[in-house]
Amino acid sequence: MDLPTDILRTFVVAANEESYTAASSIVHRTQSAVSMQMKRLEELVGCVLFKRNGHSMKLTSEGQTLLRYAQRMLKLHDQAIAELSRPELSGRVRLGAASDYTENVLPLLLARFAAMFPHIQVDLACEPEFRLVESLKKGEIDILIKTSGEKPSTGRIIHRESVVWVGSDRYPVHEQDPVPLAVYNDECVYRNWAIDALTKIEKNFRIAYTSPSTSGILAAVRGGLAVAPVGLSAVSKDIRILGIRDGFPDLPTAYVAIITSSRHLSPVVESLYEHVIKGFEEFDHIQRNSFKKDVDG
Repeated sequence: MDLPTDILRTFVVAANEESYTAASSIVHRTQSAVSMQMKRLEELVGCVLFKRNGHSMKLTSEGQTLLRYAQRMLKLHDQAIAELSRPELSGRVRLGAASDYTENVLPLLLARFAAMFPHIQVDLACEPEFRLVESLKKGEIDILIKTSGEKPSTGRIIHRESVVWVGSDRYPVHEQDPVPLAVYNDECVYRNWAIDALTKIEKNFRIAYTSPSTSGILAAVRGGLAVAPVGLSAVSKDIRILGIRDGFPDLPTAYVAIITSSRHLSPVVESLYEHVIKGFEEFDHIQRNSFKKDVDG
C-alpha cells in the first residue's frame, strides 16, 4: 500500500478545517475533488476517517491515528525536497514584527521555513513598531511586518486585521465604571482607536495597565484587571470578545503589510519574504473559515 503525499496533504488540511469546502480553498481544488481524494484515501487504508457532526466533520479514532503519521510523513517529505532542491541556499535574514504575530502566526510559519531552508538563519526582532521602522530605515532588519491604521503607501498588504474588545471570561470587569483599559504604548493605533471610540460614546474609562507586548495585555485581561483592544488573531478561547451589547463600539480594521529594506532582495531574503506572504494567505483562510464555523454554530 502506498499513500500519495498529495492526498495526505489534503487529508491534513481537511482534518484541521473540519470541512471539505474550507479545505478546497486552501489546497486549490474543487470540493468534489477533495471529497474524491478522501474517499480514495479511505479505500486505501480500509477504514472510515471522518464522521459528520452537524455542520462540521470530525475525525474517527482511525482518522486521528492517521493524522499523526501523515503530519510526520509530510514534514519529512518537505525537508527532503528542500534539502535536495536548494541545498546551496544559506545565510542570514533579519525579520522584525510586533508581538501580535510573534505569539501566534509566526512560530508555525518560521518552523516550516526552518524545515524547508535548514541552512538559513532567521533573526527575529520583536519590539514596538516605531523602533522597528527605524531599524528598517537603518538597514538593521531586512523585512518588517507592520500594522497600520490606514492603507500603507509602501510595502505589500498581506492581511487585514479586525480589532476587537476583549475581557475576562471569568470576571465582569467590563461592567465597571470607569472601565479599566489595558493598552499598548502611545504610538499604538489600537490604543488611539480605543480611546477615540469610548470618548465618542462618552463612556468613562481609565488606563489601568500598559504593556509593549500582546502577552502582557492579555495577561491583564485574563486576570480580570482590564478590558483591551487587540487584533482578532490574538484572541484565544479563554477570553471573551465584547461588542455593542456589552457597551463597546465597533473598532476599525488594521492593515498588515510586509516591507523590505531594499527593492533588490538577495535570494535568502526573498525566500523568507515569499514564505511570509504565503503563510499569511493560509492564515487568512484558516481565520475566515474558523469565524464562519463559529457563526454557523
